[in-house]
Amino acid sequence: MLLPWLLAGPGPAQPKVYEPKKPVILAGMSSQLPNPADSLYSDLPLGALYSAKSTTFRVFAPTAERVQLNLYSTPVGGEARRLPLERNADGTWETSLAGDLQNHYYTYSAAGPTADFHPEREVPDPYSRCVTACDGRTMIFHDQTPVADRPKFPNEEAVVYEMHLRDFTIDPDSGVQRRGKYLGLTEAGTHLTGHPDIATGLDHLSELGVNTVQIMPFSEFASDEANDVYGWGYDPALYQTPDGWYASERLDGSRVREAKQMVDALHKRGIRVVMDIVLNHTDDGLRQRAGAFETLAPGYYYRRRPDGRYFDGAACGNEIRSEAPMVRRFLKDTVKHWVQEYKVDGFRFDLMGLMDKQTAQDLVRELHQIDPNLLLYGEPWAAGETPIEVLGKGSQRNLSFGVFNDNFRDALKGSVFQPRDQGFLQNGGQAEAIRRGIAGSIEDFAAHPVESLNYMECHDNHTLWDRLELSTSHDAGIRDDDRKAMDRLAAAILFTSQGIPFLQSGQEMLRTKHGEDNSYNKPDSLNMIRWRQKFENRAMVEYYRGLIALRKSHPMFRLARAEEVRSALKFQPSPAQTIAYLLTDPTGRDSWKRAQVFFNASAREQTLTVPAGDWNIYVSSQSAGPAPLKPSRVFLKNGRLRVPGRSAVVLGESR
Repeated sequence: MLLPWLLAGPGPAQPKVYEPKKPVILAGMSSQLPNPADSLYSDLPLGALYSAKSTTFRVFAPTAERVQLNLYSTPVGGEARRLPLERNADGTWETSLAGDLQNHYYTYSAAGPTADFHPEREVPDPYSRCVTACDGRTMIFHDQTPVADRPKFPNEEAVVYEMHLRDFTIDPDSGVQRRGKYLGLTEAGTHLTGHPDIATGLDHLSELGVNTVQIMPFSEFASDEANDVYGWGYDPALYQTPDGWYASERLDGSRVREAKQMVDALHKRGIRVVMDIVLNHTDDGLRQRAGAFETLAPGYYYRRRPDGRYFDGAACGNEIRSEAPMVRRFLKDTVKHWVQEYKVDGFRFDLMGLMDKQTAQDLVRELHQIDPNLLLYGEPWAAGETPIEVLGKGSQRNLSFGVFNDNFRDALKGSVFQPRDQGFLQNGGQAEAIRRGIAGSIEDFAAHPVESLNYMECHDNHTLWDRLELSTSHDAGIRDDDRKAMDRLAAAILFTSQGIPFLQSGQEMLRTKHGEDNSYNKPDSLNMIRWRQKFENRAMVEYYRGLIALRKSHPMFRLARAEEVRSALKFQPSPAQTIAYLLTDPTGRDSWKRAQVFFNASAREQTLTVPAGDWNIYVSSQSAGPAPLKPSRVFLKNGRLRVPGRSAVVLGESR
């Protein structure tokens, strides 16, 4: 997440222009900690509980004195039927109405004893499953759109591809008809304008070979969907409804149907869907007025200082109080809704460091009771001061979820907070840190390699290509061909390391944002995937594709347990600016007995010793794949291997 600060891991961040810069303090906010409403808890179902014969409306508003239902027959305008709800002892309010209310709309209003309440304000239901807008009306909508079952493979086999729904298909040359929409990701047979051999969109994912997409937030966020104001979705407003920006129609149930159709289309291609979800803050303070949570339960959902100000560990105005009983329940209800109703395959938790550990453990346990193979991981840091212990790297050990490995990332390309800093890719330094990353960080912070999400770039900070340009621009001896060699070396390290590999969409085609490192509010012209770049960088795309196929073909590159890695992986002596290791199959499932891997980050050719064996070459400086390669520039003779500068070599010995 980068809203509004440059956030990519621990360390000082530089502010970006994003108004307001300080959290908004609403008049009369409670300064009491702990919150007196924490003694209340309800197990009752919440939201609009629909049947064809009646609908029950139930909402949590523990300190309200009156709660009113405003029922509408239209999505906008019209006169409301205004009905009082009755209070239950557990802090919930409810009423039931006879008849079939399908496709009706409603809001809530609440009055109470303090200035925190605004009885004239209408807000959607926090448990909205479909809305007209983030500050519009909740739709009573029962949907039965089918979604294909989840693809079945263990988490260590995941190859994760991050995408923004609009960016991925909005290019006019993408060949996609419903560009920038949920349905744009369901279209088959799309290709670059004028180039039927250059697949785009959904077909590109299949061709590349990724088996998991991480979709940037698509639950309802506050960016103005009605005016197509660009947004990443890290300004969440409601959590259990898809956002309307990506739907073909915003005032009916299209967003629900079409989000399900998107998941269905990906599942039918064997691709799992990880939902990027922002459970650490909401947009309430940023819009200088309260949304559904603060209107119905003032002071309950957010962490506050004794003087009433928000804590702001998210650097976005507030942070969610996950430890509060009904907040913890809401978070669990939210993720289970997406898993059960949309069949999503896992979650990437934005700023997971702001979730208290007990909530994280409960959430992971209950999700894995539904499906033990759900892929769960998050950012193990916060962006500012918080009153809880940050759920940092190491906190995930043996708890069945993973974290992003910024140690490995920065060792590879340099600190993201210092754009001209260099790492192993540029100068061959930090080799020991690279070795720890190759081993799945099991000697660093991970109990097992599947707890480490290995990556070089994501939506935060510079793309890998931009970073390579920035960090080497001072050296006139380094040209684009050298940077492309560094990029191929990066890809080879990523896809042969233990842990779960993660790449940002477009990384495989040298995506650039022209040096912009925080494009959350920038236009399509900067953010969109330019599919012509795939044509221009076909050789690079093929290199990534070959590495992914190689990884998927050989279990020894994706071991699940630390003891397997320690048994299989042996680093070997090698010259400065190089790394060498031998990998022996500990599973008995691989078609190879052994793999010999070399990474040469120096600009010069290096000669290395290879153990005796019947070796074939599968990765060279220019080619990669699951089938043996012709030697090309790599020369292997009498146990000696010549490795070109800035390149990787992978040898395999068949059984």
